[in-house]
Amino acid sequence: MKTIIYAVLSYLIGAIPSGYLIFRAVKKDDIRKYGSGNIGFANVLRTAGPLIGFSVLITDAGKAFLATYLFSGIFPNESLYRLIFGLCTILGNVFNPFLKFKGGKGVGTALGVTLAINPVALSFALSVFILVIFTSRYVSLSSMSAVGTYMVASVIFYLTGIINNLKRDIYPLIFSIILFIIVILRHTSNIKRLIKGKEIKIAIKKSK
Repeated sequence: MKTIIYAVLSYLIGAIPSGYLIFRAVKKDDIRKYGSGNIGFANVLRTAGPLIGFSVLITDAGKAFLATYLFSGIFPNESLYRLIFGLCTILGNVFNPFLKFKGGKGVGTALGVTLAINPVALSFALSVFILVIFTSRYVSLSSMSAVGTYMVASVIFYLTGIINNLKRDIYPLIFSIILFIIVILRHTSNIKRLIKGKEIKIAIKKSK
């Protein structure tokens, strides 16, 4: 019963629509009327500029990290519960009950969850994200490349055990695979636009 309660709390924390709330508070408008209509970091960044955009990213990542890290510490098998609560926060962001179950793409929230679960693999993923965003200016391609890198790194760490003193922990590996599937599925429309050469590149406007 306690697991269910904290899973629901994680889902609701993940569902806090940071992009919608921050944009509404600063711009007195609805972010869903602009760009892709998404409430996530990328659309806010393109629409309102880096200050507001990164405020959304930090908020999404922060709430996800706290829910995943703190709630899992209550239970004996932290690794398992970080997987459970981490996935719940991401699903809350993707299927947002406060916005008719239309939320973000889970990337900003996943940043906080991966920080709690496997920060070493995250460091590789962030490096790839930065490299791809600077060379292509596609946020979608950068995000998918990053989660792919995170999954590959998790596989390597599991097979070698190099970050857990040769102890193989299956739960971070399982999480990385599920995360990759979620992010790819959420980016199917972006993939189609990338193939057709119609994907929107990042064009940052100055914050006002």
